[in-house]
Amino acid sequence: MGNSIQIERKNLGKKGNYFILVLYGLIFTVGLLSVFLEWKSGIVSVVCAIASYFLNRKINLIVYLKWFSIALVLLGLLVSWLLQLSFWMFILQFLALSCIHALVALIATIRDDHTNIIFSLNADNFSCLCPGGDYKGYALNPMGYRKYFKTKDIDSIQQDERGLLIVVKGEILRPRELTTSEITQILAYFNAGEFNVVEAIPTREIRQTETELAWVKILVIGVPVLLGSLSAYFFGDNGRNTVVSMISLLLPFLLIPLLLKLFNRWKRRSEKK
Repeated sequence: MGNSIQIERKNLGKKGNYFILVLYGLIFTVGLLSVFLEWKSGIVSVVCAIASYFLNRKINLIVYLKWFSIALVLLGLLVSWLLQLSFWMFILQFLALSCIHALVALIATIRDDHTNIIFSLNADNFSCLCPGGDYKGYALNPMGYRKYFKTKDIDSIQQDERGLLIVVKGEILRPRELTTSEITQILAYFNAGEFNVVEAIPTREIRQTETELAWVKILVIGVPVLLGSLSAYFFGDNGRNTVVSMISLLLPFLLIPLLLKLFNRWKRRSEKK
């Protein structure tokens, strides 16, 4: 196959940035309001938050997060001892006020126009946005779900009513953000190439695999949650007995490895038939 395909989108993920901006803004506002309720520790927290902001402009505090956290705890203990303040109130206020770092960074990101590659393809590699079932995470940070594969590993590629469908080494991928014309362009690329992978696997078989995976998720997660909730209700006196309730909620999750093992065994037997 010759040439290559590269599909871009402008300002992808801005909606997620707005949501995160509002979230951090609310936390910062709560921290700011708490200063008026607990003004002694609040003033110290404000000073420390301002100091950390300017310090972060000189050095990247994320790189030295461990040492910064230790210094913060020691400072909190010292301040709480000297000024007779609540250590935990100081820490919580500081963390809430420190959201100013994220707010400034997010505002700069939102103001800055950028272009993201949502799909790329050549004879050797291809990449696409594949969130799987994590739609919440994808909504917040779509480019964090960009995955890379070898083009030669593609088993099948086709289009159905849900969009583009690619099977890579048995793994089903559904690239996001692609328009109908872009999908047509991608399929034409493969039709003109040397690999006969367009609709190499019937849609019926792929749908069956997707259905099986959906049921596995329901069983593996749903059964332990249901059993845990019922056992906590009946044996833990509807949550009043904390110890029994916690044990009742945790023990069913030990079923997850067993359920996965049973499914894999059933899957192997089905493939042999």
